[in-house]
Parts: sequence; C-alpha cells; structure tokens
Amino acid sequence: MTDLTDTEVDSICEGLVQNAAKVRYLRKLGLTVRQKPNGKPLVNRAHYDAVMLGGMKTATKARPGIRWSVAT
Repeated sequence: MTDLTDTEVDSICEGLVQNAAKVRYLRKLGLTVRQKPNGKPLVNRAHYDAVMLGGMKTATKARPGIRWSVAT
C-alpha cells in the first residue's frame, strides 16, 4: 500500500463531499495531491506521514512570533 485509501482520505477530509474540495483541503495541509481518473484525491502514504509528523513536531515547539519586551 503506497497510497492512502479512499476511506482514509474521507476520514481526513471529514465533512467534505466533493472531490475538488477534498483536493484543495489536502493541498492546504501541505500535501502533494494527485487525482485519480474519477477525480478522487490520491495521496502518497509516506509523504502524508512525513508532513503530518513534521507538523506535529513543530506544533509542540515554541512558535516564533513577536516577542514583546520592556526597554530598560
């Protein structure tokens, strides 16, 4: 199994019905998405794992942003 199954894709895109909407959503997650001839999204399992595990690691780290300080 090198690609996610339709059931797995549907569970990731819970609430979305149209294939085009699923493709857009998956691409917003940072995934490379190909399409099957019937329009359903096709996502490589290894790429999905790498992106999702990478996202979990950065979510636990302190996020960069504005650091307010008081001038002394």
